[in-house]
Amino acid sequence: MKQKTEKEKTGLVITAHVEGIPHIRINAEDYDEIVCADGGIRAAQALGLKPDKYIGDFDSAAQPDVPNLIKLPCQKDMTDSEAAIDLAIADSCTDVTILGGLGGRFDHTMGNIGMLASYTGKIPHIEILDGWNRVFIADPGTVRVKRNGFKYISIIAYGSEVTGITLRNVKYLLDDFTLSNETTRGVSNEIADDCEEAVITHRTGRLLIIQANDAD
Repeated sequence: MKQKTEKEKTGLVITAHVEGIPHIRINAEDYDEIVCADGGIRAAQALGLKPDKYIGDFDSAAQPDVPNLIKLPCQKDMTDSEAAIDLAIADSCTDVTILGGLGGRFDHTMGNIGMLASYTGKIPHIEILDGWNRVFIADPGTVRVKRNGFKYISIIAYGSEVTGITLRNVKYLLDDFTLSNETTRGVSNEIADDCEEAVITHRTGRLLIIQANDAD
């Protein structure tokens, strides 16, 4: 179970596209609020989760007959996933896990990565999780990344370049490296066998950090 501070409120946002559901282990008790975006209701049911709120235009799933539902128009300036993320944060969630939102339609995937960028640094923690991946963005400084059940760890420049990258406790080390967004240099690293966590430091820019497993 996640360790929460006294003031921290955790939120789980379930999107309409969640890959690798059989590999996902979610404990509802870890979250103070669960928000379901439109077709995410199917993933919620598969995982035995009972959302606290539902939001969407319900063009990808039948509208549930529940009192805690926010109906959105089909024509709007955001996706249902973005609306669900905004709702969780408006409800004072400061640690947000977005369940799904990767794979499927690539435009939605990129939009959800944009939501990570939008809220990184504004709330203490936000990440995307599905059965194959864990994704978050790191601002300059040092971050420690435990295995969390994943084989691979990758870093990608979110922006033109990231400078001063140092990687420790991994198979492929880096020292004061500059990573551009036009290379695959940071893809498919691994935490060293004798280490519990990777240590990633960078000086400027934003790093997209991805933990992943091969899909079945």
